[in-house]
Amino acid sequence: MRPSVLAAPFLWLLSTCCLLQAAPPDVKWVFPSGGQIGQKVSVKVSGKINQPGTQVWCNNPAVVFEIPEKDNELFISTSVDARPGLYWLRFFNAQGATAQMPFVLGRLPEVVEAEPNNEVAKAQAIDQSSVINAKLGAANDVDVYAVTLKKGQTLVAQVAANWRLGFPVDPIMQVLTVNGTVLEQVDDDHGFDPMIAFEAPTDGTWLVRVFGFPAAPNSTIRFAGGADYLYRLTLTTGPVANHVQPAAIQRGSEALVKLVGWNLPETLSKPMNVDAGALPGLIHAELPHEVSLILVDEPVHVAAEPCNGEKPLSVTVPTTVCGVIAEPGDEDSFRFSAKQGDVLVIASESRSLGHPLDTVITVFDKDGKSLGESDDAIRNKADSRLLFSVKADGEYTVRVRDLFEKGGWRFAYRVSIRPRQPSVKLTLKADIFKATPGMPLEIPVTIARNDGFKEEVTVSVQDLPEGATVEPLKSEVKGDTSKAVKLILKTDDAKPFNGPVRIIGEYGEDSTVSAEFDLTTFKRSTSDFWLTILPKKEKEEAQDKK
Repeated sequence: MRPSVLAAPFLWLLSTCCLLQAAPPDVKWVFPSGGQIGQKVSVKVSGKINQPGTQVWCNNPAVVFEIPEKDNELFISTSVDARPGLYWLRFFNAQGATAQMPFVLGRLPEVVEAEPNNEVAKAQAIDQSSVINAKLGAANDVDVYAVTLKKGQTLVAQVAANWRLGFPVDPIMQVLTVNGTVLEQVDDDHGFDPMIAFEAPTDGTWLVRVFGFPAAPNSTIRFAGGADYLYRLTLTTGPVANHVQPAAIQRGSEALVKLVGWNLPETLSKPMNVDAGALPGLIHAELPHEVSLILVDEPVHVAAEPCNGEKPLSVTVPTTVCGVIAEPGDEDSFRFSAKQGDVLVIASESRSLGHPLDTVITVFDKDGKSLGESDDAIRNKADSRLLFSVKADGEYTVRVRDLFEKGGWRFAYRVSIRPRQPSVKLTLKADIFKATPGMPLEIPVTIARNDGFKEEVTVSVQDLPEGATVEPLKSEVKGDTSKAVKLILKTDDAKPFNGPVRIIGEYGEDSTVSAEFDLTTFKRSTSDFWLTILPKKEKEEAQDKK
């Protein structure tokens, strides 16, 4: 019997709903892309959540989600004692999962941009230290914000868009007078993201203007915009830390550290004890954000002036040295002893920490002869890494400087000098896997053996659900498996599943390494892999029951 004409639209609607329910979430980003700790945030998403049944995973269990049955929105809330920082979300349902997307937790109040605010006369007033969640929604979009300051107050204005959040915009920021005169402009600071610390010369209202260009250059010559040109603008006259000195602590030792930044009260500007158990990262109730601070196994030194080629800092390998290239043309030097046959790895961190220093590392012998130099460890990455093979017993000097001979109190760095340690790295080409019951799933794993690593590695998958199996594979020292293996996931007896799994390599007596996937957009890698095991079809379920 054919359906009636009246029934046909209903059947079409029913089939459409079923298709929607059977689709995985299609979410690329959330807006706002952050929230204040202890508050409940209403968040819109790009694409479709595809309810019912969709949930959200986060690598911070303090973040709680509520997804209404209708509309593409959700509510995100946190406990008042949640740790500030950058976290990662993943939407999932029975049909699959999304890629990871960033979400920031901070201490400052959060507001949403109010259009129209593209002209000086229509600037959006910001009446307290806040984070503004905004969007350059279309070509030629410009956003202007007004802040009232007292003479001598320092306003720290910082855009977060491309460097850590991965949005495809290269933002520009300006500080203006109320009549539109540009006083300062910054293009890049943390990667493409700008920051300005502006000291008010008089009492009055000052404007902050944001516009942007594509992060991937193209042929356009106008201000750019788009649905995904999102950014978070912090405007604060409160405390902001640029770095902590030293930026590393030896494991098991007691240490005092000192914050360096803007608007720091006495409680933050004097040396403080650090709870090593809370690392990595330093947090403080008066700071709106986390500051980079790590634990290391070797002694830590601070490069205090004078610390140049004539009076280098004496260190013993292994060591980590923390310092600042404090003035243009400045350089810091460290002297150490080494023996013939030693192979040392000398590596710097600065740009990767959000500082402006573009490090260059050079090694000299006792007579001042250059034995090696490193600018960028990886192309277009401004941190350095030098592999130094010692040819004779003696004293050697490492020099650190800025490639363009710039300097200032913000040009902080960490430099480690350590014996080369053979290591192995496991990488995958995806971080999401979807398995169909009855169909084996291949998971290719690439194996990189670095600095003379010569051990057998057993590669396996952990945290699999009941009924799912993967036979561990051995990567031999030589041959095809030394560079890659293919794990085979079997799910014949598994129930539907959604959740994180770990892929690890085991070697030696008790050593392990987690596989990683390169999230190029976010300039980081992840070891959080997601597995979806699809539900069996009705016919297959009926056969299983028989």
